[in-house]
Amino acid sequence: MTTQLPPPLRLGLVGLRFGAGLAQRQIFNDPENQKYVRVVKVCDRIPEKADAFAEKNGIPACYDMEELLQDPEIDAIMLMVPPAGRAALVRRCIDAGKHVLTTKPFELDPEAALEVLKYAREKNVIVHLNSPAPMPSCDLKQIREWQAKYDLGRPVAAHWESYAKYNEKADGSWFDSYDSCPAAPIFRLGIYGINELIAIMGKVENVEVVTGRIATGRPTPDNAQLLMRFESGAIGSIYSSLCVGDGVYYPAGMTLHFQNGTIFKRQVRTYADSDFTRVELSLRVVVNGEVIEESATFPATFRSGAYQYANFAASCRQGYQEDETAPETIAEGIRVIAEMKKKEKPL
Repeated sequence: MTTQLPPPLRLGLVGLRFGAGLAQRQIFNDPENQKYVRVVKVCDRIPEKADAFAEKNGIPACYDMEELLQDPEIDAIMLMVPPAGRAALVRRCIDAGKHVLTTKPFELDPEAALEVLKYAREKNVIVHLNSPAPMPSCDLKQIREWQAKYDLGRPVAAHWESYAKYNEKADGSWFDSYDSCPAAPIFRLGIYGINELIAIMGKVENVEVVTGRIATGRPTPDNAQLLMRFESGAIGSIYSSLCVGDGVYYPAGMTLHFQNGTIFKRQVRTYADSDFTRVELSLRVVVNGEVIEESATFPATFRSGAYQYANFAASCRQGYQEDETAPETIAEGIRVIAEMKKKEKPL
């Protein structure tokens, strides 16, 4: 007997600079995700943009988010606008009784982020983003299982890296701003690594950042390294670049050292792939003088950083679930970004 799924959530999409490609690829062109969510109306402050996207996908358009908030046919807002000041827009959605699906980084202000996320919990309005994952991803679950199974001990150090080659030009967008896009490669790609390392290693005590400009046409950097010391004494590094073109896009590789073993992670996406294909994990540990190695592979749809459409739909109907990521954890990643912003020296 097959279980009948409830109707998909009806989303109003706000912001097409990033949101257009994401919604087209992961919702309009993905029948599996359409079981859980459907974009039924689009909003952008540039009318031509909204009209073109709406016509392409056969949905209505508007140019003011308030129209979506007042629409009783819309269950949730897919909020794909720049992060600066996003907490205020999220609060408007909450006050209108609309759930929110948004993207990383959630905000630039950690206090504003924490306040609005706690407010959402009080009102039982769901706010999900892709990083940190709202529910533990398969790769994080596997890491925690190996920690317990083999008594790996405390985390000691970690290195995370991701890169791509963009060949960008200055366009006056927030990507050109040191204030809105601090340590740009870390802010745009490395935030995934920051959130993953916080989930495993806890609160961050100190950060340092080094940036460089190699090939970009933007005034902001395209090459960056972030160093973090955690309260536990562990250390971590994040390397992100927008100028490495080796045929592997966004590998999000991680080496994670514990007292008693090491875990390696790699997300697989080649130049020809339209999306990630899989996540590979491997473990090396010494038990009673014997080296033990294990590996695990997961579909990329369940990786850290993926949008959890099914979980979003379930939470919107049932309320916040027990193992959902706490507001404090989300705010901690934003706090690291804020500290990084203070330390960055413009080039």
